[in-house]
Amino acid sequence: MVQGLFIQLDKKSTIPLNRQIYEQIQKLIVSGTLQKHEALPPTRQLSEQLEISRSVVIQAYEQLQAEGYLIMKKGSGTFVADNTAFHPLSSVSPELDVNLKTLDSTLSLPALSLPTNYNNPPEESTEASSSIPFDFRHGVPAWDVFPMDVWQKSLVRTCRKSTPALLGYGPAEGSMNLRREIARLLRSSRSIPVTADQIVMTTGATQALDILARLLIRPGDQVVVEDPAHSILSEIFGYSGARVISVPVDREGLSVNHIYSQMKKQNTSSNLGQTKLIYVTPSHQFPLGVTMSLERRHELIRWAEREDAYIIEDDYDSEYRYEGYKLSALAGLGASERIIYVGSFSKILFPALRIGYAVLPRPLVQPFLSIKRIADRMSPSFEQEALADFISNGQYAKHVNQMGKLYAARRARLVRSLKHQFGRKVKIFGDQAGLHLLLEVDCDASEHVIASRSLNYGVKVYPAGVYFTHTKRDKPTFILGYSNLSEEQIDEGIQKFAQAVTDCVSRNIFSA
Repeated sequence: MVQGLFIQLDKKSTIPLNRQIYEQIQKLIVSGTLQKHEALPPTRQLSEQLEISRSVVIQAYEQLQAEGYLIMKKGSGTFVADNTAFHPLSSVSPELDVNLKTLDSTLSLPALSLPTNYNNPPEESTEASSSIPFDFRHGVPAWDVFPMDVWQKSLVRTCRKSTPALLGYGPAEGSMNLRREIARLLRSSRSIPVTADQIVMTTGATQALDILARLLIRPGDQVVVEDPAHSILSEIFGYSGARVISVPVDREGLSVNHIYSQMKKQNTSSNLGQTKLIYVTPSHQFPLGVTMSLERRHELIRWAEREDAYIIEDDYDSEYRYEGYKLSALAGLGASERIIYVGSFSKILFPALRIGYAVLPRPLVQPFLSIKRIADRMSPSFEQEALADFISNGQYAKHVNQMGKLYAARRARLVRSLKHQFGRKVKIFGDQAGLHLLLEVDCDASEHVIASRSLNYGVKVYPAGVYFTHTKRDKPTFILGYSNLSEEQIDEGIQKFAQAVTDCVSRNIFSA
């Protein structure tokens, strides 16, 4: 058991005590200070140590359990979850010597500092939830229907034509064959006027964001992000010393006319820094699921031009749209020198492939590459060549088409199941596209209590509160992914989820 677990509470802070406990234990797990299977102090012992109510500690423990960090065993204790694989971000060594002569004269690397908001949970490993029968995890493809035999053929063809150049150190920008194929796809499917020399391959989209933060942000600069947004953004931009400004999202996307007011409201300094980046997910906002309107897109571009800022467009799952008109990418609206387009193949093929890319304005290509050469020297050439083969042979387009039909059916089944089990007690958002929807449940129980109760039924749902920064939520809200569950699993899982919610309401279990 962990003896004398070091937790410091600020009882004068506006941050709830249970949230403070949650954040500090979460950091200890992410950093590796608390190891797998390690026991935590009993809630009574920790509450006495901290001189607070035991219910506050229970609420923090239950939230950590609901998010996969802890396992609470009645009569046995509380333990760090088994099979977890958390990968905290690490800062770049200050001893790295960057040859600034290779960078554009107007750009330089910022000094790194610790993030100001390292509160949110990292991506959970797939293995961590493998024993849960009904896991509504978002952002994962359907593993069971991936055409592995076709992919293997692309790998074999790549092996047969391998050369010393392919098996050695490739260029930092990645495979030319793959960059040409991506450029072709983006021109035809996203209306982006791009050529291969503007594309740099990365180890997933996250690496692209990390490099952009190092390249464009100096300490004190401002970065505008959507509210709600993915938790990793504050971590990435925070490491570069940026002030992250969260701007609310409405039915048309990021509220551009609220950017200035949010800057003044959230900035503790009277001296506002320069706005360098605006991060948006216009095709399918994460996690709300709204699509940014055409009028709002033009408004955002005009704002960025006035502020001399870059827009990062993360088009993470634009391939799948089930209702309504599909707009072209933001980068296809004629402002190519202002917009950085980021994509990956994680949700289309499989996450372990770790192939992402950035489409860069030409002045940023060489500075971006200078940093990437330091980060990892090169991306995996062999897998990139195999992917180029997979795309050029038409298998990629065929796969996307097949998956679109499959996910549409699973999405429709999820919506039907929710309406059947809950009726008017739920509101559904963002189900027109992507691989997840947002669910608001009309009850007084907290989302973490509901998530914890759902685990007793073998159902894992994901509280959405962690993604909201300033936007007020009145009801428990969840992100439900459906891409990796069969229609039968969806029906049974939602039935059990509804039972868990009923338990909370009927027993008046509203909070821990």
